[in-house]
Amino acid sequence: MSNVTRWNPLDEFPPAWPRLFGRDFFARLRPGGELAMEWSPRCDVEETDAEVIVHAELPGVEAKDMEVSIAGSQLTIRGEKQTQRSEENEGRTYQERFFGSFERSIPLPPGVDADNIAANLKDGVLEVRIPRVAPPAPEKKTVNIATG
Repeated sequence: MSNVTRWNPLDEFPPAWPRLFGRDFFARLRPGGELAMEWSPRCDVEETDAEVIVHAELPGVEAKDMEVSIAGSQLTIRGEKQTQRSEENEGRTYQERFFGSFERSIPLPPGVDADNIAANLKDGVLEVRIPRVAPPAPEKKTVNIATG
């Protein structure tokens, strides 16, 4: 009688690998069989009296490959990262390709002005500034006092 053992390639990774890549990081195959990765960029949100500021870490992503939009009370940043690297060493060529889509939605507080949103990409960090709408100034009303 023989003993059959099944091999799981994930057993070769250290137990901490989900923490290293994050729970939003997973692989899938695209049509045609090429490997693609999906991930969610890290974001910091800062609220001041004047605006809401979002910083998203997007190293290697160009502005033309992303979209920033607001729908209702959600800010959404989505796009695709495409990186290609080639290296020759001792007559051998090594190539690396990474293609991955990303999407991150951030709930916004009430009272933001979606018509005046501004975004700037610098050194792999996307900064989105959303001004707050100034609350209407209270009007002074005089109330007539009835007698009698």
